[in-house]
Amino acid sequence: MQSVQKKLAGPGSDHYSDSDESNWEEDDEVGDVVTSPSGLRYNIRHLSPTTQKVVRGAFNDQEPPKIYLESCGIKEEGTSGDSAHFYAFQMHEVVPCSVRIGARESTRWSLPQCRCPEARYRRKRPCKHLVWLFDSISKKALPTLGPGSELTMTELGYPEELGDPFRCISEYRLDVLADSLHSDVITRNGDAVPMSTARISEAREMVAALAGVETRDIATFRPDLDSSFSRNDLIHRGDLEATMFSLILASQSLADSIRTQLVSSDLAVDPFRAIQRRATRIISELDTYSLSLQSPAVASKRRAEGKEAEGPRNVSWAAVQIRSCVAHVDQLVSRGSRPLAGPERASAARTLVGILKAVASHNLDSHGGGTADDRNLYMCLVGNQDTGFVYSVLDKLVDQSQFVEELELIMELIGQYGAPESYVANLRRLITRMRSHTGEDSRRPSVTFSTESAPRSATPPLEGVPPVGPRPESVSERVSGGLSGSGNVHFLTPDIPASASRSGSRGGRSPRGGRGRGADTASLGPSGAQPSGVGSKRSTSGNSQDRGKGQKRPR
Repeated sequence: MQSVQKKLAGPGSDHYSDSDESNWEEDDEVGDVVTSPSGLRYNIRHLSPTTQKVVRGAFNDQEPPKIYLESCGIKEEGTSGDSAHFYAFQMHEVVPCSVRIGARESTRWSLPQCRCPEARYRRKRPCKHLVWLFDSISKKALPTLGPGSELTMTELGYPEELGDPFRCISEYRLDVLADSLHSDVITRNGDAVPMSTARISEAREMVAALAGVETRDIATFRPDLDSSFSRNDLIHRGDLEATMFSLILASQSLADSIRTQLVSSDLAVDPFRAIQRRATRIISELDTYSLSLQSPAVASKRRAEGKEAEGPRNVSWAAVQIRSCVAHVDQLVSRGSRPLAGPERASAARTLVGILKAVASHNLDSHGGGTADDRNLYMCLVGNQDTGFVYSVLDKLVDQSQFVEELELIMELIGQYGAPESYVANLRRLITRMRSHTGEDSRRPSVTFSTESAPRSATPPLEGVPPVGPRPESVSERVSGGLSGSGNVHFLTPDIPASASRSGSRGGRSPRGGRGRGADTASLGPSGAQPSGVGSKRSTSGNSQDRGKGQKRPR
């Protein structure tokens, strides 16, 4: 595994390990703990000798298996409308192989099964394909694991900490997970779902990195590429960039090979950028679900894509997933194996500000189910109670003062909608602390917030600016609770959290105060559109434009 680790520089790659490289030398090939290419560590001492051999073979440092996830979909066990569902993953090695993961109540797929020759004819369970697939899923579904954390491998090829794999995928939602795993999604009829905007954006950023485009110019690089891709016409004569773009989208193996050769400063492998894409997708799915409640055509399309089998993508589900995104950023910022460089800190702050802006802009009451506050993403995450949402993590990035102006605009939205007094006060302190990091901003007058238009009781002005105070519950703690299912074999419906009390003061409206420098736009629109202004300004905390200067990793 050391050879795999050495060729992957920094947290940008999917195979990046949060473990300290110096600890890799301590992993004995015959020890009880093995490390996967993704960096997760598994304790296998309790496994049978046969299963231990399979796990070691899947993570072998001499010949890592060349496995790629090609597509995934939701299938039905039978032909009747009330048949149980299972997830199907199509992977490719030398020849394609298929994995089936069903609910525990399933009659055929209650235990994860692979259709490769080793599993079918030699009865080897788990096979290396199951081990590889569950390692990839665990890397995405368990984002708050600290460096060096040990997972307990089971005889079925997945860690105990993952829980029920079917339930885990259902709560994450398959197509959202597919985006994170760079996979296509297919319908029940075997038709490919249109390419996701996340995969298209990533492919364009990979081409831009290969073309040597500066990070600040990627947002405007070749917008025509998005419409040029066709599965039946991959070659564009006279246009090498469009050809490469098409080939990356058509071939997971090519895309993975290029991805592992990029350096951590490349936007395409920026982990914070990936989290931002996931948050965009979650809010987009929430909007589409809301629209399906009003439009039979949209509802029919969702059923054809298998989305209804996993449960509603309502505000309750979206709130849990958004908190998970914030917790993932927190883990990378505060519990990584090394301090983040300046450009990485800027990217982390941009993602957090973008998520907060998207939530504050999504103050809608039309998302069905529960009370008015339960139907409102803003109220679930900000308006009902102060849980430190976003600002508690941004407090660790106060040097990123280029986002002060964006935060002040968000304060205006919070002033319109109302928020707990402590939330407004802590966010206000954070803005003041960020401004103090530059001489120019620190000379500007303090921001004051008018309370005349506040829809709820006004927040009194602060006398001083102490550090951000403690919050009653960390983001990671809120995410770790998970969701409980409905008991239905066909899908797992998230529980709707009880509405929090509305007692206590709410924040008032805040006119824009002093302008922060740089003004990087952190737009993360609920429509799922490409975030605007990414990389539009250079961060003063590090030169994010010196891409490609690091040593390239060998394949």
